[in-house]
Amino acid sequence: MGPASEALGAIGESVAFLDHFKDLPDPRQRGKIVYPLAEVLLLCLLAVLGGAETFVDIARFGKKKIDLLRRFRSFRGGTPSHDHLGDIFARSMPGAFQRCFVSWVAALTGAPADVIAIDGKTLRLGIRPVRDSAFLRNRLALLRVGDVAELGVLRDSKQDSGDGG
Repeated sequence: MGPASEALGAIGESVAFLDHFKDLPDPRQRGKIVYPLAEVLLLCLLAVLGGAETFVDIARFGKKKIDLLRRFRSFRGGTPSHDHLGDIFARSMPGAFQRCFVSWVAALTGAPADVIAIDGKTLRLGIRPVRDSAFLRNRLALLRVGDVAELGVLRDSKQDSGDGG
């Protein structure tokens, strides 16, 4: 496969990823949006795949890899700072995001959406050094995704326990 074919494949994958998030509500005021949600999501995906663990890491990735990112989207406003990323995700709707994310993972793995486990672990201060206070302050959930069809786990443990937590 040549470079042109690989580039087209990568663009196709980014379109497929973003297609699963097209219905994700963006609660920001339309006239004030500098960083479109699709660009923020793509930045986060690529940065996390590249090893980013915090908003600081994601922002740093965006600055260093802006030429790469512009192969997929325009990124006219550049990439957001770690503070902007924190603000965007603090306003997001976790339930809607999870549905979009599970849909994407199900499409990637071929597993039905109801057998994709999202294991939310709330980040605690003792787990890692404090490098990104906004990240810690917002107590973002770390998501570990597993295709658990082989294990026979069919539902999220919150659903099984009946107590919502």
